[in-house]
Amino acid sequence: MTEPRKRTIRKPNVLPLSLAALCNDTGSDMLFAFYPLFFVAVLGVEKMTVLGLIESIALLVGLFARPIAGRLADRRGRRHLIWAGYLALMASRFTQGLAQVWQHLVPPKVLYELGRAVRNPPREALLAESVDQDERGYAFGLLKSMDTVGAILGPLLGLLAFWLMSRGGLPLDRCYRYIFFIAALPTLGSVYLILSKTREVRDNASGDAQEPQASGTRDPDGEERLFAAPGLLPFTVASAFFSLWAVTENFLILCATKLLRLPRAAMWPAVVLYWFINVSFAPTALASGRLSDRIGRKPPIVAGLVVLAALTAAFGFVPEVSPQMASSPFVSGAFFATLVLFLLHGVYQGLLQPSQTAFVADLAVSARRAETLGVYSMFTGAAAVAAPLIFGILWDAFSYRTPFLISGICVGLSAAMVAGLVPERRRER
Repeated sequence: MTEPRKRTIRKPNVLPLSLAALCNDTGSDMLFAFYPLFFVAVLGVEKMTVLGLIESIALLVGLFARPIAGRLADRRGRRHLIWAGYLALMASRFTQGLAQVWQHLVPPKVLYELGRAVRNPPREALLAESVDQDERGYAFGLLKSMDTVGAILGPLLGLLAFWLMSRGGLPLDRCYRYIFFIAALPTLGSVYLILSKTREVRDNASGDAQEPQASGTRDPDGEERLFAAPGLLPFTVASAFFSLWAVTENFLILCATKLLRLPRAAMWPAVVLYWFINVSFAPTALASGRLSDRIGRKPPIVAGLVVLAALTAAFGFVPEVSPQMASSPFVSGAFFATLVLFLLHGVYQGLLQPSQTAFVADLAVSARRAETLGVYSMFTGAAAVAAPLIFGILWDAFSYRTPFLISGICVGLSAAMVAGLVPERRRER
C-alpha cells in the first residue's frame, strides 16, 4: 500500500466507517438467498405482487426520509444518526424473523428503509468531510469495497449457518427464522464502531476551497441553495435518467435463468452469479476511486455507464442453451458469456459508485452537504423504483431480450449526457 493511501486510511472516520459497512453488509447479505424462500415457503405467499407491494411501500418511505435525515445531520451532527440508522437495520432483520404472516413484514421492511435513509446521507457527508477533496474518491472506493467484502462473506456464512442448523435437526421454518436473527448480530459491530471510533469533523479540515457566493444562489432564509453549484443539477437529471433504465440484479438473474434453462427452484446458481458481481466490484471500486482523485470524477462515471450500456445490450444477443445442453448448461458457451457479463456488472458498479458519491460531495455546498446527498439519493432512488416496473412491462409485452436492448441504448444516452452536459469540478489545492 502506498503512502498516500495509508495517509487516507489514517484520517479520522475513514476506517471505522468502512469497517462498519463491512459488518452490516455481512449481516444483510446473509439473507440474499433466503428472503424470497422465507416469503414463499414459511409465510405461504404465492403471489409475487405482494412482495413487490411491500418492497415499493418501504422504498418510497425511505426515499422521502433521506433529505430530512440529511437536513437534520447538517444541523445536529452526523454520528448519532449513523449509529441510529444501523440500530434500525439490526432491529428490522430481527423482527422480520418473527413474522407469522406477510402483513407482519411491512413494519420491519419500512424500518429497514428508514434505517438506510437515516444512515446514508450523514455517513457520506461525514466521510467526505474527513478527507481532503483529492482523497475522496479513494475513501468512497474503500467504503464501497468493504461493503462488498461483506456481500461476499454474507451468503457464505448464511449458507453455512443454515446447513449447520438443518443438520442439527431444527425444523425448516425455524432454520429460516434463525437466519434472520443471526443476520442481525454483525450490525452490533457497526453500532459499536460508530459510537466509539468516529468523531464529528468540521469542513475546514477537508481541504475544500471557499464556497461560491454568486448572487441568486441563496434561498429566502439566507442559506446556499442546494443546486447552486454548476453541474449538480444536470448531473442529478442524468443520474435519474440512468437509474430509470438501469437493469437490476434480479432481472439479470432471471435472464440468466432463461438463457441457461435453469429450473425456477435452483438457488445456488443465483448465489454464484451474484457472487461474481461482488468479486469484480470490490477491487474495481478501490482502483477507480483512487483514479478519480487523479484525473477527475467524470471519466470513471462515464466509463461505468458505457460498460453498463454495453453489457445490458449484450444480454439481448446471448444465445440460449440448446435443448440438448439443458441438462449440463454450465459447460455451454452461453454460461461463460453470462458469467463474463455478470463480472462486468460488478466492474460497472465499481467504476460508477465511488466517483458518483464523491462528485456530489465535491459539488455540494458544505453547510448542506448531507441534505444535498439525501436529495440526490431521493431523485435517483425514485427513478430506480419505477425501473423494474418498466422493465417488467417491456419483458411481458415483447420478449425478455427487448428491455435489455432498450435499456442499453438509454444508459448509453445517459453516459452522453454526463460527458456533454456536466462540467468537471476543478481539483482544489
